[in-house]
Amino acid sequence: MMTEGSSTIYSHIIDFLWTDDKNIEIKMAIKPHAAKKSPNTKTNNNKRREAESRTEEKTAIHGPKLKANPLKKAPSKSSVSADKKGSTTDLAVKKSKSNVNTAYEKTITEDKEKKKKEKWSGEEAAGKFARTLDTVNMKEEYEEIQKTTVQAERCKIWQAHSSRNRNPNYKCYDDNRVIVQLCKSDYINGSKINVPNFAPLVYLLQLPKVEIPEAVEEFWRVVFQEQCQSVHIIARPEELQNPGIEQLFAQKSGAYLYANQFFINTRKVEKKDNSKADQFVVELLPEGCSNSVMCSVYLHTYWKQFAGPDRFAAQYRAAQQIAKNENGNSPIIIASVNGAGRNAALLSFAVVVDQLSKGKEPKISEIVRTVREQRPQSVDSFPQYVSLYLATNWLIKTKASSGSNTDEMISRIKKFNEKATHDMPSSTMKQPTEECV
Repeated sequence: MMTEGSSTIYSHIIDFLWTDDKNIEIKMAIKPHAAKKSPNTKTNNNKRREAESRTEEKTAIHGPKLKANPLKKAPSKSSVSADKKGSTTDLAVKKSKSNVNTAYEKTITEDKEKKKKEKWSGEEAAGKFARTLDTVNMKEEYEEIQKTTVQAERCKIWQAHSSRNRNPNYKCYDDNRVIVQLCKSDYINGSKINVPNFAPLVYLLQLPKVEIPEAVEEFWRVVFQEQCQSVHIIARPEELQNPGIEQLFAQKSGAYLYANQFFINTRKVEKKDNSKADQFVVELLPEGCSNSVMCSVYLHTYWKQFAGPDRFAAQYRAAQQIAKNENGNSPIIIASVNGAGRNAALLSFAVVVDQLSKGKEPKISEIVRTVREQRPQSVDSFPQYVSLYLATNWLIKTKASSGSNTDEMISRIKKFNEKATHDMPSSTMKQPTEECV
């Protein structure tokens, strides 16, 4: 039990702590004990009032009491330990995040490697195709295709518009010709091609005489009326001169031209290297029409007349795009200078790509024959025909997974390619060594 003297001292300590803001935390810690009443509560209260009175007098003399700034305390051992612990935790979190990122990147890499090792859907069909290469005689096949006669009675409209044909040797049949609407003439040298079990509808067109505004209008009018979103043009710069391809559409972004009040505006240009197709986004708007049509125009300049492409990668990209038919029901236009050579070869390769992706062995001779029956002189040279085999072999080589069967298949392909290029030493076609894109 606390005595009267000790109670008085304890009361003074409480009063001191109560009035000292610097020790507010200690005051709060001790106050609960101070709340306990001692036996001499009345005496203690009187002494507390006397102490408070003295404090008030002191404050009145010296002015308002300012609140002192708390001094910074030196960190205790426990706080330093806590800081070190927090720092260690941060490092652990950072390390954990780093490990997660590394694991994620490793997973992505493994997924990519797994995809590379996954069996290609056309693997089996490609194996069957490779096994037939030993017995293929491309020269005999092409000579047989060349025997396909052109039926003159089916080319009367073509004959009546001979002045509009860029090359008089490349005909188009009346019954599947492309018909132009809302022009003075409904004629253009173009054919609608349907290949069995091949979804896209493709128009094979001869490039118009760009010096004739009506012919330029007719070309773009077909794109507009059919809502075509993809146009592939195969022509090298030296093939179209005075005037050149710039008379068909502007070659710079923001530039435009008119063909009989038909507005042709180049909105975007993406120039590629010589082994890829340049891409243009072209806006088409006829006079009196409020809704324009946007289409992507791919200009292929890597492919010479009567020959195969200089590289197969760009040809494959174009063929894959045509085969996928991402633009729905709108036809795809493939145009070349003569209208039945390189554009027909690109269509034929697109069919090969489509058949392999579906696990079907492609028959190149049958594909070319089907196209030629609808468009006279399609694939108009033997080197172009050979290029279809070389491009197919290139695709198989780049897509096939590793294994003993693949090694045998690649060996057959290599032997075939060496014989094919030996038979045509002056050909610009190359061995299929490019990486598939």
